[in-house]
Amino acid sequence: MRSYLLGYQCADCEPGTFNTDMTKDPVCPLHGRVQEARYDIAAIKREIDRDRIPAEPQSLWRWSFLLPVREPGNIVSLQEGETPLFHATRLGDRLGLPRLYIKDESRNPTGSFKDRGASVTVSKSKEVGVAGLILASSGNAAAAFSAYSARAGLAFFGFLRDDTTDINRLHTQVPGTRIHIVEGGMVEGAALAGEVARKYGLFHCAQPYNLYRIEGKKTLAFEISRQLGWRVPDRIMIPTSGGTNAVAIYKGYRELNALGWVKRIPAIDIVQATGCHPIVKAWRTGRAVENWGPPATKVMGFGHAFPKAGDAIVRIMKETGGVGWLASDDESIAGTRMIAETEGLFLQPSSASPVACLQALGREKAKNLYGDQLIVAIGTGSGKNQVVEPLAAVGRPPRIAATLAAFDAVNGDLRPAARRIA
Repeated sequence: MRSYLLGYQCADCEPGTFNTDMTKDPVCPLHGRVQEARYDIAAIKREIDRDRIPAEPQSLWRWSFLLPVREPGNIVSLQEGETPLFHATRLGDRLGLPRLYIKDESRNPTGSFKDRGASVTVSKSKEVGVAGLILASSGNAAAAFSAYSARAGLAFFGFLRDDTTDINRLHTQVPGTRIHIVEGGMVEGAALAGEVARKYGLFHCAQPYNLYRIEGKKTLAFEISRQLGWRVPDRIMIPTSGGTNAVAIYKGYRELNALGWVKRIPAIDIVQATGCHPIVKAWRTGRAVENWGPPATKVMGFGHAFPKAGDAIVRIMKETGGVGWLASDDESIAGTRMIAETEGLFLQPSSASPVACLQALGREKAKNLYGDQLIVAIGTGSGKNQVVEPLAAVGRPPRIAATLAAFDAVNGDLRPAARRIA
């Protein structure tokens, strides 16, 4: 499928004028601002039928006509994307929300939604000839960029935090990536990554400077719409730290509306931790996003104290009628278990935070407020990416002798057919 990419624009560029995409520095050369990729929407409308989009490849690259890589030979893929959208019927019944869905991003190759942005970023980096990539991460993004950089044969340098899980650190180091534990939080790590990138000519994969992460993640909007038969959800609930998913899904729906493939944009809801919620605070107060300071959360992926895209996300929330939600660590961990009990999906605590918020409302209130709405919660990553705190919450199972009597002593009489084992 041919490229429909016109080039890049920032908000100050003249309509109809485009900057080159074949650059190692995607900042607008005229205005010094972050740019967006623009596509020939008129040509796509003429030439592509939404109901006949090729089934192959089985990855986000089936949407290559709306992605910023020109030559197919530059695509670096591990078959990311095309993740399932589950109608969470048992969970929805418990919450009073019969039209609740979960987009299960744990099925991506490294176990999180970060693979979408990593695939597009590494592919475009290969196309324009960057020397290597660098990124500060709480864990999932570093694991994704390490894997895709290895696949492409590009150098990658990852800056992790002290609280990065051993699983994510291992996943990042296995491909031979140069990893450093940087003192401080995401703000300090990102600042150092920028300095190293400038000195050594590396591509800094941070958002929103790195527009390719947004391009990759916007395919969530495409997939959700197709999986719903081109219906638009009433609201999408997004666990949020840096915030790229919100910007990306919004851009994806804008493009779908421009094509005429859907006719509205869902409410974009943001979920953050009670111990670190700079975006929700700004949404509530009407002030600009401020540096939160040291995060007070153990939930991985919720610790970005000062996201650069924060103000843009607040504008998106207000424009779409989105809501800012807060979940405590304990609520998110309990949400992980609730999703597993009802639907069999094992998601990491940050992924379960939308469900935790809906549970906190109580069934009757949730039913009265949102019971008629089609809601999609983004399950951003696998429960296998953070196990220490959830494991402590479930406790150790009973230890028994290998005898029937020992089993019965713990479980009682299980013979009544009507008795549920739970």
